[in-house]
Order: sequence, then C-alpha cells, then structure tokens
Amino acid sequence: MCKILLLFDQKENRRLLAEWLATKHEVISCDNDEAIQGSFDLCIVDGHALDRLLTRIGERKDAEHPVFLPVLLATSRHGVRLVNRHLWQCVDESITSPIEKAELQARVEILLRARRLSRENSDLLRQIEDELQHAATVQADLLPTQIPALPGFEIAARSVPARVVGGDFYDWQQLDAGTLTFTVGDAMGRGMSAALLMATVRAAVRTVARMNKPATTLEMVRMGLEADLVRTSGFVTLFHGELDIPTGRLRYVDAGHAHLFVLHNDGTHEDLKPRCAAIGIPLGKPYREGVFTFHEGDALIIYTDGILDANPDIGLDHAALGRLIQSCHKVDEMVDRLVAIATAETPEPEDDATAFVLRMKRTHTPAVRKH
Repeated sequence: MCKILLLFDQKENRRLLAEWLATKHEVISCDNDEAIQGSFDLCIVDGHALDRLLTRIGERKDAEHPVFLPVLLATSRHGVRLVNRHLWQCVDESITSPIEKAELQARVEILLRARRLSRENSDLLRQIEDELQHAATVQADLLPTQIPALPGFEIAARSVPARVVGGDFYDWQQLDAGTLTFTVGDAMGRGMSAALLMATVRAAVRTVARMNKPATTLEMVRMGLEADLVRTSGFVTLFHGELDIPTGRLRYVDAGHAHLFVLHNDGTHEDLKPRCAAIGIPLGKPYREGVFTFHEGDALIIYTDGILDANPDIGLDHAALGRLIQSCHKVDEMVDRLVAIATAETPEPEDDATAFVLRMKRTHTPAVRKH
C-alpha cells in the first residue's frame, strides 16, 4: 500500500482529506514537520505549509533522486496565480479548491503510478549497471596481464574503453621460447555489442593461432565467423603477427586495420604493407602476409581509431606520432603518450582507444635528429 504524507496547516482540511484517502492508501497525517524525513510515496501539501517547508521538500526530493518523489499542491485559484517558477522546482502537480474528489483521485493515482515506474526504472538501471561492471571486469581479465619473456624485445599495450566495456582488444601468446603471436583488434561499434564481438573474435584467433601462420589463422577465423558477421552487419579490423624472437623476423596480416607503422631508431617511420579486408567484409580475396625484420631500436606502433577520432589531424600523420613518442625511453611511456591523445580532454574517450608497442631493444641512445 502506498504512503501519502499530508502537510496541511489547516487542520480540518487535513482531517477530512486523511479520512477520504485512508480508504485506499496509508496516510501519514500529523503536526510534526519532521515527518517529511520519513518514508512516503506522495506528499500533498497546502500553500501555507509549502511556504514554510519549500526548502526542506526540495532537499527531500533531491535525496530520493533518481527516483521520482511527487509533490501535489492543494491551493486556491488565487494561490496558483501567485506561484513562482522556483516553487515549481518542488511541486509536480497542483489542484485548486474547492477540491473535487474524482479529480483528486485521478491526480493521486497518476502521481503514484509515476513514482512506481520511476522506482522500477531505477532498479532496472542499477541492475544493468551492476551487470556492465561485471562485464567490464570480465573483459579486463581477458587482456594479458603478464609481460612475456622476449630476449632483445620489449612490449606494452593499453586499452581505454569509451563506455564501461568496449570493442578494442590486444592479446599475445608466447608459443615457445622463440615465438610470440600477438593481435590488436577493433570491433565495429561501441559498448556491449562491440564487446561481445571482440570476445568472440579474440577466442577464435587464440584457438587457431597456435597451430597456424598468420594468413592461415585469419582465413580460418573468417571462415568461422564471416556468415554471422555479414548477417549482423558487423566487422572487425585486426593486425595479427608472429614474431620469431631470435631473428627479429615478423610475419603479419593487416586485416583492414591500417593504423600502424614502424618507428625506426633514427626517428624515421615506415608503413607496413600489404593491407587486406577486415573480417566480416566479404571480398573473397585470401589474406596475404607481409614480412618485416626488426633492427635495433625499431618499434612497431599499432593504435585504434579512438586515437584518430580524438585528434584527426595527428591520427594518420605517422611522422607526427613518431615525433611525439621518439624521446620515450620505455615502451610503456610510448603507449601512455599515444593513449593520452584520446584522454586529454576526458578520461573516457569518444571511442575505444588502444595503443600497442613492440620494440627491439636499443643498445645505445640514438642521436637527437634535427627537424
């Protein structure tokens, strides 16, 4: 049963109204203004009480936020004309005297229904937020937490979702002491739908990468997922590579990702080719591998379009990005500077932002280049 609080300075009106409302609702009717701090679903107040309690009623409504706590003002027609805009920040409806019972009952039921719906929506929102937080924890747990042992190399990555969960991911697996596979991906969209797509693609890549070279890995992933992706109009861009650690030889496939380059030890940069279609784009052409051999100080930089969206002028200017991170002594610093492009204005970027760096270690500090 809903609780209705009556705040009437006119005692006889309060008594009559309480008797009538008590047939269908629990009524709180007393002279103690402290009742406003208690539990109730609707407050009906007259003009005199409202003048005295306006601030406290506003505070009580704020305390209930985001749940709607309705206030119904019962006043004379003359009183309604005197109502100012500040009062309507606390009052949700008004009814003028003489009060018709049918009209009052309708107003009361409408406001109580709005209260119930608001409470249900608040509970549902809280449940969704809890589920999203759990999903964010699960997604964070999918990212690699341990840095693999890579003699002569260093690796770092960081991902910042635009929402609680996102569609970017990075991953690596050390197949044996001399071989590392790694992937950076960007699933179409944002939020939960992109996160589900990301998790599916990540699992598929991890499953087949252990036994196959990069081109074959992505062909198998495409065969397994393309029909579903086409049906749902989804796609994923990927860069997937296999590094032979002793020789520094990298075999890779760029499946529609494109946001990557090699920053050389002397500060120059190099774009990697070839580029192929994203997974989910039914072009029918087989994936082609590229090969790159690292030399001392070479760093493979991979990023997602969340960084490009944050600063379109610098996002595809690899020379500018190279200058931004060239002075960094550690790959972690390089990653942080790249992600900072997307988070400079807000901790939550407009789009998911991820940066990945794999660098062959320097044995000496390069000379500073003049520009």
